[in-house]
Amino acid sequence: MEFCFKILETIKQFNTYTFGTKFTMKIGFNYGPVTDGIIGQNKVLYDIWGDTVNLSSRMMSTGVVGRIQLPAAVVPHLVDYFKCPKRGKVNIKGKGEMITHFCIDKKNTRTD
Repeated sequence: MEFCFKILETIKQFNTYTFGTKFTMKIGFNYGPVTDGIIGQNKVLYDIWGDTVNLSSRMMSTGVVGRIQLPAAVVPHLVDYFKCPKRGKVNIKGKGEMITHFCIDKKNTRTD
């Protein structure tokens, strides 16, 4: 999750220090098992796939610019460290309606 926040911050800084750029990004995040492997003989590529990857992609495509969207099932893994308010129900291709959340900030463990 830290990496997601760094990406958003880097884009913001890039837009600030370059003239006329307005790069934006939506981030989808998921947690779970994946399958990985090497594909190809002439042009070798490393790839990951599976339901975890597909759902992460759906979180991005149905997300909001400048936000990190995640499925409700991920929240218990993050709630001790990050603020993850509920977004609500979102229609996810291949899954139907799912409750999603945004990860908006790191918690201050002393006060949150």
